[in-house]
Amino acid sequence: MSQLSDMHITEQRSLDAIPNSPDRNKPLGFILRLAKALHTYGLTAYELEQTINGCAEAMGYGVQCMSLPTSISLTIFPPDGEPSTYLIRVSPGEVNVERLRKTTQVARHVINGELNTQQGAEHLKKIASTGQDYPNWVIALAFSVVSTCIARIFSGGLNEMAVSAAIGLIVGMIAIASRTRPMLDHLLPAICAFVATSIALSMEQWFGVSITTSVVVISGLIILLPGLSLTIALAELATQNLVSGTARLSGTVTTFIQLAFGSALAAEFASQLGLQVSHAAVSPVEFWSVWLAAAVAALALVPLFSARKQDSGWFLLAALSAFTMVHFASLAMGPSLGAFAVAITVGLIAKLVTRFFDIPGAMIMMPGFIILVPGAVGYRSILALVEKDVVAGLSTAFEVAVIGISLVAGFLLSSLVPLPKDISKDHY
Repeated sequence: MSQLSDMHITEQRSLDAIPNSPDRNKPLGFILRLAKALHTYGLTAYELEQTINGCAEAMGYGVQCMSLPTSISLTIFPPDGEPSTYLIRVSPGEVNVERLRKTTQVARHVINGELNTQQGAEHLKKIASTGQDYPNWVIALAFSVVSTCIARIFSGGLNEMAVSAAIGLIVGMIAIASRTRPMLDHLLPAICAFVATSIALSMEQWFGVSITTSVVVISGLIILLPGLSLTIALAELATQNLVSGTARLSGTVTTFIQLAFGSALAAEFASQLGLQVSHAAVSPVEFWSVWLAAAVAALALVPLFSARKQDSGWFLLAALSAFTMVHFASLAMGPSLGAFAVAITVGLIAKLVTRFFDIPGAMIMMPGFIILVPGAVGYRSILALVEKDVVAGLSTAFEVAVIGISLVAGFLLSSLVPLPKDISKDHY
């Protein structure tokens, strides 16, 4: 559904620390630092390239920009000199909605002539130097709350919710610890999957707590599931950003495999100890409780995406609109067409909110799509393949692909809908 790999980055070397790098106060240096900042805070390839193109043209520069999950290539054509090519090495992105909002504002102000490049560069430096938005205990608690709510959305009872809360808290603490330990960060999905599965398998055997293991494991790992990356990868492929989309898709599959490996390893150890997987079926729960769980999960996503507290209303609007729509649309049209309808709805809401309230569309798209993306289904597919259940794995993988394509098609269709002329002024 979401993934922390999008939220964790290794500290990157500032361009200011690189010998002979272009002056940050000059147009060329500003363009390079703007591109790096937009990538770092989670902007997709096609949006980043559009923004950089608009900014360079406003300053009289020509540019050819190519954004990949781990690098940005720019060939810049100055008005009075020879073209030059730059390669910026970056990590696969940190989802930080607030810094992204501020950075896109800086880009727009420079494009509109409200800031010069020196002022813009200073703003970027201030944005990058701001401290952590939320303390670690809030982040860990948010992990726990989201896992609890997702367990309810998956029709889990009180036992499933309690165990998912504990697993989510532990996963959150491991994820926080990985920020300063690169090797732990690289193995984070596998380690967390091993821990989550081990806890789930031991609860009934050693503590007498009856739970549905699959619900608990998926709920506890929900923040690590790269469903959002999967959807972005498909969107980049659909917009002809083939290299970026393929690279991001490969990274997504790698994360899924790590998660499945961790769970399979824990299951093998449990089997050697005589522990058995519980296959108890969950019972239907009241829709109002699931709707409430979606609302609470949306609020818990605010610190996970490093958004402002005052933006909580936008997270609620996006998540509840998406969840309510997908529930009723899926009942009427099936999962695929339901996802298509919801993607159109979320895309239109994001477009209108961006125009009216001057906030990045990511503030609507991320919490809205996080209810929809097929991360949990993708995890079940890879796990089935690891357990040599090829038929079930391929069938589930096909379901993931269909839902993902439906989401992307709906999002792209929503982008084609024209807005009224009085609010349709482009920012870039």
